[in-house]
Amino acid sequence: MRTQRILWKGIYYNTLEYLHIQSDTTHDIQGNITGLVKDLPIHVQYKISTNAQWEVQTVIISILEHGENTLQLTRANDRWQDKQGTVHAIFDDCTDIDISLTPFTNTLPINRLSLAIGASADIAVVYFDLPGMDIKPARQRYSRLSATTYRYESLTSGFTAELEVDEAGLVINYPEIWERIATHIS
Repeated sequence: MRTQRILWKGIYYNTLEYLHIQSDTTHDIQGNITGLVKDLPIHVQYKISTNAQWEVQTVIISILEHGENTLQLTRANDRWQDKQGTVHAIFDDCTDIDISLTPFTNTLPINRLSLAIGASADIAVVYFDLPGMDIKPARQRYSRLSATTYRYESLTSGFTAELEVDEAGLVINYPEIWERIATHIS
């Protein structure tokens, strides 16, 4: 079993994120994000379970404000369903997820796609726009520029960034948005 602990500092929003990943035949991810988003205090907890190929099976996101708001989606047989079991067909072509307040979710398609240098892939994601708790499908493109650099493009909004990652596909630097300030692997 491999355990990784990462600490990211938010630059765009004044946040701090602690991420804990346990990997064996699956990947169990837990993240905690605390800070100021749009000048309001926020605390977000998320849990993601993937298979060995980094395909998301479950995502649970909780925002602690006056109470706790929780979102949960599970993917089985290429269909996304909520915690009540309702299937959401709007997400049928979505293979990955993207949580707006963390750089971690870039790791999912980076590792799942395993692109060769110079290759690109367009994907559909379930996009969690926090703190508003909005969920919608979004189109994205990942291009591998070098062994440690990827270009991320939101085909929905036009936003583009070049991400520096480590050998595990985890973001080291997401210019002007996040920077990694600590790593521990055991």
